[in-house]
Amino acid sequence: MNRIPNRHTHQKRRDLGFYMLVMAFPVIQFLVFYIGVNAKSIMMAFQRIDVANNTTTWTMDNIRNAFQMMTGNPQMLNILSVSLLSYLLTNGIGIPLALFFSYYIYKKMPLHGFFRVILFLPSIISAIVLATIYQFFVERAIPVAFNQFFDIKTEGLMVNPDSCYIFLVFYNVLIGFGTTVLMYSNAMSGISDELAGAAQIDGASLFREFWHVSLPMIFPTLMTFLVAGVATIFTNHFNLFSFFGENAPDGVQTYGYYLYVKTQGAKSIAEYPILSAMGILMTVVVVPVTMLVKQLLEKYGPSED
Repeated sequence: MNRIPNRHTHQKRRDLGFYMLVMAFPVIQFLVFYIGVNAKSIMMAFQRIDVANNTTTWTMDNIRNAFQMMTGNPQMLNILSVSLLSYLLTNGIGIPLALFFSYYIYKKMPLHGFFRVILFLPSIISAIVLATIYQFFVERAIPVAFNQFFDIKTEGLMVNPDSCYIFLVFYNVLIGFGTTVLMYSNAMSGISDELAGAAQIDGASLFREFWHVSLPMIFPTLMTFLVAGVATIFTNHFNLFSFFGENAPDGVQTYGYYLYVKTQGAKSIAEYPILSAMGILMTVVVVPVTMLVKQLLEKYGPSED
């Protein structure tokens, strides 16, 4: 009579051991690559460093000062709005276009191989080289073309404050196609031919086949990009450093760029604690938002069934 409970107990222990083994890798990865790598930065958020006296004291002033700066400083509020707008525009424009091109390539429509190479090309070329080519094109080639063919004199489109942000968005959408199109088209290639064929037999148009068959089947891949994108709202530098170095216009700066420039340009270690505190506050905000987006996508996203 005691064998059955013992057997169940043994099975539970085996299940628990398997679960711990599976969870060990992500937990260790988190401890090493987040806590370990950022340990000093996290501690700095609660330190006041006096360089003159070579002393360090523990304080909560950095958190309070960072919060007041991020919520009360007009410049920081503008940087926040640009960061959020940049995320919405690059994803709102880039994801639908990436899905369209991926579906075009997946269906092997005319010039699908050409589009696959051209769209992946920005991921191969050096970021500095690509930014230089793009900047030359919009700063010199387009104004010269407008002047010669339409007799319209215009200044460089990146120099002009009215057009600078628009062309930055276009650039970031363009360079984002490489990885996304490759991943989406590869995910679509794994869709069963019988499933796609059944949709065609039922008379489904290409759009209906994409919406009811392809999109639900690749939604886990799409959801990964969406969730990962939310986590980068405060770290995306929008490739501003490639174009402007440390002198990007105030109207296009993002939090990722701001923190990078401030960290690089710090004159002493005493300037790091306030930047670390800002990073802590950003993490406190973005983690629950990321988890919320993940839950909403899992609950309301299209199902393979």
